[in-house]
Amino acid sequence: MNPCDAAFKREVRLRCYDALEAEGFTRYRKEGADWPFGGEFYCWVGLNSGLYKEYVQINPFVGVHAASLEQFWISLIKDEYPKKYDRSHATYAIHLGKIAPNEEIFRFTRETDVASEAKRLARLYLEVGLPFAKSIASYDALIPLLMKRSESLGAAPEKLAACLYLAGRVDEARFFVESFMEKHRDYIAKFAVPFLALLARSEGVV
Repeated sequence: MNPCDAAFKREVRLRCYDALEAEGFTRYRKEGADWPFGGEFYCWVGLNSGLYKEYVQINPFVGVHAASLEQFWISLIKDEYPKKYDRSHATYAIHLGKIAPNEEIFRFTRETDVASEAKRLARLYLEVGLPFAKSIASYDALIPLLMKRSESLGAAPEKLAACLYLAGRVDEARFFVESFMEKHRDYIAKFAVPFLALLARSEGVV
């Protein structure tokens, strides 16, 4: 048997992105696609992939990328190695299997009709993933979702604070950041200090 290798994995991924593009998704890089909703929100697509001897498995994730939100929180952090805005990062995402639990796993062997399976994946994004993403493509919809993940760190607290701020819920944003810094100062200080200073300046405190 001809084992799967990195070249086959890349072929599978590219075919999946080809199929997404054929269904109307925007191909913004060779291995990157999303669906602009207009304004700052995009349906975010994440094709996590695993390479095994017998097959390549695609674990599809779907969610929302909020461009202004991501740019805002990243811009506040002044570090030796500053973060850069990246359209390929999700603001919030889940595994597509959570909203399509009966869909078969996307597993590609050397015998798989790759084009056909890639089309099945793209159709699932179009028919199931896109409506889900559209349903959460607002600050008010994202706030409770990000709130549930805030303790997991990994930029979730920063995104929640930015989301509250951009939604006009400034007092809630301040309270959240101040409370979070009491528990996780080492983690969030590089964001929290400039964020709170921004709030103070906007209110004419300093």
